[in-house]
Amino acid sequence: MFTFKSVFVLCILCNIVKICRSAMQTFQVEQIFYNKVVLDNLLAEYRHSSSAQCSDICQQESCKCFGFNSITQICRIHAFCKPDNTLVEESGWKYYRSRAEWNSFMNSEYLLGLKATTWNNAQLDCSVKGAKLVEIESPEENAYIHSLANNLTKPAWLGGTDVAEEGKWVWHSKGTIFSYSAWYSGQPNNYNNQDCLCLYRSHALTWWDDSCAASYQYICERELFTN
Repeated sequence: MFTFKSVFVLCILCNIVKICRSAMQTFQVEQIFYNKVVLDNLLAEYRHSSSAQCSDICQQESCKCFGFNSITQICRIHAFCKPDNTLVEESGWKYYRSRAEWNSFMNSEYLLGLKATTWNNAQLDCSVKGAKLVEIESPEENAYIHSLANNLTKPAWLGGTDVAEEGKWVWHSKGTIFSYSAWYSGQPNNYNNQDCLCLYRSHALTWWDDSCAASYQYICERELFTN
């Protein structure tokens, strides 16, 4: 039978567990910039005394990165941060990005887009996150992407397209021709004007061309960087 003292101790332990979990979530970040400032994508700015408080705010606002200046004690919450969009003129800034939802492999990290949408909208959503639709460049990466796609319930958009020139399949971000591919037998066949690349669930997640207007889930990719 529980006494008041045992119930009190149990409540204290539960609160400690909650605090520890919160702290672990708060620090699921990595430092990406030092003495640099992100030029845009600013969601909000606050006065805080520590990067931990800044991280808490970032979690609450579902931001993708945040900056903290220990000199001015200012916290900046951003939609995303990119190394080619920074300024090196200010001092005291350290920028961090959340890694809670991203999966790392080799020199990239990947995010599952769970909401089904068109290829163009998937590309746009990845871009907003400072990423691109995944571009598979080796058998090893293909196998890893398969392991991620197994967590989805629909086919998954990849970053390949031949919309500019029929039959010339390129990766959208740089327009480079595939150096590696894993097409299903008979694919691509351009049936009813299919110009976008996907992993097809019902055929062992092999590569298929499909209509860019189809509504599928998707996988974003961004490079790991430690500037």
